[in-house]
Amino acid sequence: MQKFIKKKHFGEAEASEIMSKAFSAVKYLHEKGIVHRDIKPENFLYASKEADAEIKLIDFGLSRYAEPNQTLSSQVGTPYYIAPEIVHGKYDCRCDNWSLGVMMYILLCGHPPFNAENTVNLAKKIICEEPDFHTGIWENISDSAKDLVVKLLIKDPRKRMTAKKALEHPWIKRSKKVQQIQHEKAEHVIESFKHFTIKKRLQKEVLNVLTTKISDAELKEMRETFKYFDKENTGEITIADLKKVIKEQKLSVRPEELEEIMKHVHVDDDSQTISFSEFLFLAMDTKVYLTREMLLWVFGHFDIDGTGFITVKNLKEAMTRAAKHMSEQEITQMINETQCAKDGKISFEDFCELMKVSDYQQDASEHHARVKYNSLDSPITKFRPNPLFFAKEA
Repeated sequence: MQKFIKKKHFGEAEASEIMSKAFSAVKYLHEKGIVHRDIKPENFLYASKEADAEIKLIDFGLSRYAEPNQTLSSQVGTPYYIAPEIVHGKYDCRCDNWSLGVMMYILLCGHPPFNAENTVNLAKKIICEEPDFHTGIWENISDSAKDLVVKLLIKDPRKRMTAKKALEHPWIKRSKKVQQIQHEKAEHVIESFKHFTIKKRLQKEVLNVLTTKISDAELKEMRETFKYFDKENTGEITIADLKKVIKEQKLSVRPEELEEIMKHVHVDDDSQTISFSEFLFLAMDTKVYLTREMLLWVFGHFDIDGTGFITVKNLKEAMTRAAKHMSEQEITQMINETQCAKDGKISFEDFCELMKVSDYQQDASEHHARVKYNSLDSPITKFRPNPLFFAKEA
């Protein structure tokens, strides 16, 4: 993060905005069962040179998947940022929350909470000493900011604040800009939600992969819209959030339709929230992304050995790479429920049939003309109702 290196430390408003994005990234990883183990400013990159650019978490070389209640023992990470429990050799994903605390401490005052001439003495200080919150620049930092850092730098991981809880902290919430979007955009997003439904788990996995092709500019626009819908700044959209949007925008939506929205998004659980990744495939324009060309790319993502078919083995490896550990029986069930697999294998044509690609084909010249006409400044072009009407399939 060159901006961090040059600036040394940040004002509270800017630090809060950076930390909000960092908390969101780590919250997402932890929900997927991934421990990063090397959280630090250098591993967050700005997507562009714009003042309000998104930041991306990188360098997963030390990260690993951990089962619930599983403890790790490898003493890895960057010395200044490692949690006390890593020094002891018994830890879990909560070590990342400590590293976030160190990162926030540095953003605010320009130096780490613990320093020493060598790693041995540094480890001793991390275990035994408390950070300074009273001298120097800390005299001018708000009590709210100090409160959050203190709760992140609690040595007992059981009492330490999580990334999810940190997003709800007043210091993070107060810096959240009041998001406003045009009525047409809100209406189109809600209509997209209402008309979207999937019945098969593999369809959802395909859409998740497709979202990685969304451009940075469009991603930024979608994130701003997501923030408007995420009224409580939890990193998720709840039914309560949707009700507030509907009231603000004076939209006509029945309460039972909101329940249906959640059912249609979640084919494998009873979750009552919409994550940002789910929001992306709900709102993205499938006439742009659900083409044979795009599906061929996604098919290659799953056809790992290049045989021209997606097999149980391929799908299991792809799920593992995505930190979704599923049994062979679950993978087999996922393939069988597509109702298009033959001998436990899915060809590309089967794959296109699964995603109903023929329904969304468009002439290439028409597509290019539309893209040229519809600039990113348009309030509705990127958020037209999603035509994935899988509920209508036989």
